[in-house]
Amino acid sequence: MTTEPTTAEVIAALGCIEVQRQKRERESGVPVSCGWALGKLHEMLPREKKPAGTKVESTALRANIEAATRAIGQLRKLAQTTGQRATLKSDRPWRQQKSWRDARKDP
Repeated sequence: MTTEPTTAEVIAALGCIEVQRQKRERESGVPVSCGWALGKLHEMLPREKKPAGTKVESTALRANIEAATRAIGQLRKLAQTTGQRATLKSDRPWRQQKSWRDARKDP
């Protein structure tokens, strides 16, 4: 981990992506919103390594990359837990369960 703080531009971009993701989540659900946000976060990461001009630029770049990487990890975790919850709910044998009205009362 770097000790250099993340730049204001990256913080603003991460916040904007999260706000838009939450809006998409309300419209289309968690999987769609997480997929969209992951794409946007991956776009933030540099495609290739460039030689750093100064040490300050290098540490700021590393801090920005770490912030984007942490956000990607959090989104993946959210998508995974949401996906597991959906799978668990779909595996329930609802048709096999009797309603409380149909259950027999013990004398």
